[in-house]
Amino acid sequence: MNLRNTDHSYGPVTRAIHWWMAAIIISLIGLGLYMTSLPDGDPKWELYDLHKSLGSLVFVLVLIRLAWRRITPPPPLPAAMSSFDKLAAHTGHMLLYAAMITLPVTGYLDSSLGGYHLSVFGLFDVPMLFSEDKELFEQVVTLHRWIGYGLALLIIAHIGAALKHHLIDHDRVLMRMLRGQ
Repeated sequence: MNLRNTDHSYGPVTRAIHWWMAAIIISLIGLGLYMTSLPDGDPKWELYDLHKSLGSLVFVLVLIRLAWRRITPPPPLPAAMSSFDKLAAHTGHMLLYAAMITLPVTGYLDSSLGGYHLSVFGLFDVPMLFSEDKELFEQVVTLHRWIGYGLALLIIAHIGAALKHHLIDHDRVLMRMLRGQ
């Protein structure tokens, strides 16, 4: 079995990382919206701990994904795609990667600047490299929230583009990520 991407499809490693990250990130968005609506108390803080652990996992996975992408580049976009669609696809992917990196970083900064510990699934604590600064903390929390909203919109656009390729353009863009075909 070939683990790498080919000129026609994504390999099983790329597909597995993609779908695991999709599931975790969509869960994180829902969890983030829900936990911030709760009153202060243990249930809320337990969800924050889960959110931080999953965010840390996303950060590791995106680094693995970027390294894997350098080892085995994605298949080229269909030749029939317009220049505009190719530019939109490239820009959309770069924005998705930027958000997948900056959200865990701003989440880490939230914890550090807020004076909160960051325990990853209770297995180990991530060292806090910044001293507590409540004013900067509030600014970073706002930044984290808005990048999260932006990521949610990017995901909707990404899904919409994949469906457009499948239902309107009738190309193999979606199938090569679903089944590697």
